[in-house]
Amino acid sequence: MAGALDMVRPLRFAPRRQRAIPTLDGAYLPNDRLDALPIVGPDLVCPDDVAVGTDGTLLVSTQNRLLRLSGPELRDQAVVAAVDRPITALAPLADGRLAIGLNGGGLRLLRSDGTVEAALAQLGGASLRCVTAIVEDPARGGVFFAVGTLRHDAEDWVWDLMERNSAGLLGYWPPDGGRAEVLLDGLPYPNGLEVEAGGESLLFTQGWTHSLMRYRIGAKSSAAVETVIDNLPGYPARIAPAAGGGHWLAIFAMRTQLIELVLRETRFRQEMMRAVDPELWVRPSLRATGSHLEPLQGGGIKKLGIRKPWAPPRSYGLVVRLDAEAEPVFSMHSRVDGHCHGVTAAREAGGRLIVVSKGDGRLCACDLDNTGGRA
Repeated sequence: MAGALDMVRPLRFAPRRQRAIPTLDGAYLPNDRLDALPIVGPDLVCPDDVAVGTDGTLLVSTQNRLLRLSGPELRDQAVVAAVDRPITALAPLADGRLAIGLNGGGLRLLRSDGTVEAALAQLGGASLRCVTAIVEDPARGGVFFAVGTLRHDAEDWVWDLMERNSAGLLGYWPPDGGRAEVLLDGLPYPNGLEVEAGGESLLFTQGWTHSLMRYRIGAKSSAAVETVIDNLPGYPARIAPAAGGGHWLAIFAMRTQLIELVLRETRFRQEMMRAVDPELWVRPSLRATGSHLEPLQGGGIKKLGIRKPWAPPRSYGLVVRLDAEAEPVFSMHSRVDGHCHGVTAAREAGGRLIVVSKGDGRLCACDLDNTGGRA
């Protein structure tokens, strides 16, 4: 009888690819380091990406504006460009120009004075609605860019997750703003880009598979892509080089057992999306609202005026330091009760690590001088 059941079970219960969420231990051991960092810069609304300009000043995108920050604690600001849509990604080029991505509006190449030199709205007949990351090509000029999905604007990323899409791509746009090309497509929300030393390969994050990948530039076979990390504890955002080798990886939200279950249960998920306000879905978020209607809030309910930091996270903040072999060696957390959630970027600038908390609308900074690059 047992033998017959063993034969039938695979037919009745089709195997599903499941990966256990990694335990937050070792290099991922929870702490409060992000919350302990000083806040720098002016008051910002939804900061998203950060970069270092050719003059060494800090550039940050905040909704429809691109700002240049300088002075003590980066409090002095100047508007580099004001555009008609929220800026979703940015990259300064060596010749002084800037490449930016726009929510629902593709890419634009800006002159140093902020005026538009060229624009790229479509590629292969599809609108580039969700540009998530841009990086300059050091060999040929131009830029590599990631499009999280071709089906939604960047602000609607949670719809793409819940629909379980793999509709993203990596592309290349030449330096003269000419004909762009698709390098890879059918990707599950590519969300960060870094050109590795030597310029022969690209590292890119994939949000919906919680992974870090490598693409060998110019390769034409399936061997062009390899998996570097295949099972992160959260949804990765941008990746940036670290001094002395290695990388800084931003995690914009954490995985939970409940969310993983909902993503597997198609009928329940579809009904939830049809009948429930998106803010109340079982979903990750850049910042929990604290509403008693939110799923998971019961796990973090206050007692003695304190919200449990170890509660199931609807929103969270996490930055991971990877070594040159992409092994995690150190992390900084803002737990459930913290105030540095929804981290979309972390980049070194002027001897400090600048962390962008989009969920809480702030920049935080950490001095790297006396820490060996470990913050």
